[in-house]
Amino acid sequence: RKGLRLLAAGVLTVWLCLFLHWENTEKSMIRALLVETKDDSWTVGLLYQFPEASADSSEAEAAIRLCVDRGPQLSAAIAAAEKALPQRADWRLCEYLLAGQDSVRRTLAACEELFLHRPYGRLASRVFGGSFSVETLKERADGSDVLPENLLQCVKNSAPSAPRLYEQGSGFVLPIVELEEEGAHCRPEALVVTPEQTGTLTEAQTEMVLLLQGRSRTTAGEHRVVLDAGTLRLHRAFCGVEQEGESFLLRVNALSRNHALPADAEAELEALCADTVRRCWTLGLDISGLGAHQALRDGHFALTTKNVCPEIRADVKLMKC
Repeated sequence: RKGLRLLAAGVLTVWLCLFLHWENTEKSMIRALLVETKDDSWTVGLLYQFPEASADSSEAEAAIRLCVDRGPQLSAAIAAAEKALPQRADWRLCEYLLAGQDSVRRTLAACEELFLHRPYGRLASRVFGGSFSVETLKERADGSDVLPENLLQCVKNSAPSAPRLYEQGSGFVLPIVELEEEGAHCRPEALVVTPEQTGTLTEAQTEMVLLLQGRSRTTAGEHRVVLDAGTLRLHRAFCGVEQEGESFLLRVNALSRNHALPADAEAELEALCADTVRRCWTLGLDISGLGAHQALRDGHFALTTKNVCPEIRADVKLMKC
């Protein structure tokens, strides 16, 4: 019995040592993945933390750093970048994916396929379009201690307006991140990405898309729409779609924080709403689910974005809060 107790104590000690070795804080916590491709080469950037405190906490206090590498395939580029990390990579906190704007469709398709089979990133990662190259970011980050951290903070602040990778299916609308001297910001315009093509939206169209999708640039859920009649501050928006024969009615009801509503505000919003849906339709994205409503009535998806956009009428009602 004494020998068994000593053996059990020894096994427990070895197990605890192994556990502490593998679950210590000496891990490189990947916070964001940056990917771009050109010709037959992939370039990858990893925004990571090497925290001194709990590795399980997304708020662990440690500087955000950047490492960059490339390879002939996406998986090879990520593996090469991991070798430059101070400790083994941990992807549990990787919540953001930045795809190079010039190769965004190829990049997102490759990332989704890779994440399905390899423990890199997440299909639930928030996706952004990058207006800068990874190499440009590396050059500027080498001369700035705060740029990587400010870039991560920018995408964290804009996360409510960003779609998740698994939502790309028939296409989605991406915020565009742009570098500043010591930081980054999201452009007021957005990028529409579909399997066939990409295109941009104006600032007002971008805000309308977010409103129709139930998203917002901020966690407060407010929408700032700049119109000829003035700037509207809207929140608690309700959007609905009704079919009227072969045409559609888009209903939008929202509360306005403006003390006095600008003249013709509702009429301008109605025109903006219809124009935005048509613009997205032209790019191959059914932003308001018109095809789904057609399917509910006819029992099949007879309406697709490859057809001419159906007639749309918008009805906007604003109420002061």
